[in-house]
Amino acid sequence: MAVCEICGNKIGFFSKPFTTDKGTKVCKDCISNVDSVLLSENITSAQNIAYFMDNSVGDTYLNSIGVQTMSEKRKQEEDLQKAELEKQRIEKEEDEKRLNKFKEAQEKAERQEIYHFKVHGTTHHELSKMVTYARKNKLFDPYDGYTASEIKEYSPYEEVYETDLVGLLSAINFVPEPDNKYDSNAVKIIVTLDNNKFMIGYVPAKYTNDVLEIMQRQKNSEISLRIEYNLTGGKYKIAEDDEDDFSDDPKLKIHTAKQEYGFNIRMFDKNIE
Repeated sequence: MAVCEICGNKIGFFSKPFTTDKGTKVCKDCISNVDSVLLSENITSAQNIAYFMDNSVGDTYLNSIGVQTMSEKRKQEEDLQKAELEKQRIEKEEDEKRLNKFKEAQEKAERQEIYHFKVHGTTHHELSKMVTYARKNKLFDPYDGYTASEIKEYSPYEEVYETDLVGLLSAINFVPEPDNKYDSNAVKIIVTLDNNKFMIGYVPAKYTNDVLEIMQRQKNSEISLRIEYNLTGGKYKIAEDDEDDFSDDPKLKIHTAKQEYGFNIRMFDKNIE
């Protein structure tokens, strides 16, 4: 008399058991717990039958041969899903915290800003020379380190500039120039990069009195001055639709262009909360 491979019960002479690919028998009770379509098309072993039975009898058999059960797999998948959801929740919270900090920093900067202007005469002085020095000495990553393909993928239709001097300047000094033959009230701007000084231009004439007053207030400890700057212009790359591609979904093509350099200065009073 045959014995069911899965449950171990004896199979009667007049029963019609399922014969596996290895010749073992599975009783009608065990077979009844499996979808007939699966049984006819996909199942060829007692292990597969027990897996799709998805009950304690099938699980006991699978455990006895060291095979993961469907319920265990479901639990594992549920645990992985819970872990992924928890990861996403934590990432969302961290993103929100970063965004809130950024907004707070922006709002504080807006409150603290006391003056801003664009440096005058940069095309006639040493701004371009300073940029060239920074480039030759590899003080920055050209195009923020992006390759052409990365510009296409991450910054399409946006101008990505070659030069970024943020964080590289160690000092910005405002130096009165009373012997200036054009303007005795002129104030030149000298910046320090890599221990080298560059005269990049002047405070615009209409702003010199205000800037000098701010510098005097700083000297008198009336304010706690912080200066921010940013370089504008220069060589840039932009990923735009290829004009020679007339398909419905034109590919992007990298174009290179150049603008004149500029230099902006913002002045803040750190004492303002």
